[in-house]
Amino acid sequence: MRVSLVWSSPSPERTIAVAMRRCFSTKTIEEIESELEQKGPDYWKYLLTKALQDKSLDVLEHYTLTLLLEEAHDPDVGRIARGFPYLRVTRLGHDVWLLSLNARTLVEIWRSTEEKGFAEQVVSELNAKGVGSLFNEVAFGVRANAG
Repeated sequence: MRVSLVWSSPSPERTIAVAMRRCFSTKTIEEIESELEQKGPDYWKYLLTKALQDKSLDVLEHYTLTLLLEEAHDPDVGRIARGFPYLRVTRLGHDVWLLSLNARTLVEIWRSTEEKGFAEQVVSELNAKGVGSLFNEVAFGVRANAG
């Protein structure tokens, strides 16, 4: 199966950080965004780590992805879709699918024994495209290749 990123939420780490801060703050979104910009990516990493440690995975749902799956066989796509009901699949052609999911679902797929290989392909594609590298490091222990 070949996995290609079609689209993702812009600034996924910042999006998750805003969602997490908004859950526990009476500040406006603009105030939270300003605070997050001032504190920078180290603070976003702290918030991501805290969300994963506390199992506050609902804030991860604000980071969404759309992927193209090629050479993906019906049984494989069906198994993933049945095992993770919060992702959506659309058949585009023979062995070609469009898959939409959020980061919470990606974390859940990564944690599953049967589908971790698929999650690894997704994370590898995200890293190759320079998307969510801080998130990938915190959530999966996977750093983007420097080259």
